[in-house]
Amino acid sequence: MDTRDFMTVLETVGIPAAFAVAAGWMVYKLFNALISDVHKKLDTQHSMIVALIDRVRQMDNDMIRIDSMVRTALGVQIDVDRLARADGKKDQRKD
Repeated sequence: MDTRDFMTVLETVGIPAAFAVAAGWMVYKLFNALISDVHKKLDTQHSMIVALIDRVRQMDNDMIRIDSMVRTALGVQIDVDRLARADGKKDQRKD
């Protein structure tokens, strides 16, 4: 775009309208930059949350395994209903 073309457009639409378009373009660029930054941070936090959930599940499984081993060593009946609840079932069946 030549300088004359720019001046012709500026004379046609007026200075306030040209500045409004320029300000709108700046707001659009700023919004896109902020959204991309937030998106990157959310992706990082999502992977952290998934890792933490996996660790909690592993700890729960380890606690159940240790509880079962201690109950077996002490000769106490293993609570199969608790094991079923940890598996997400209402009873002890594995189907």
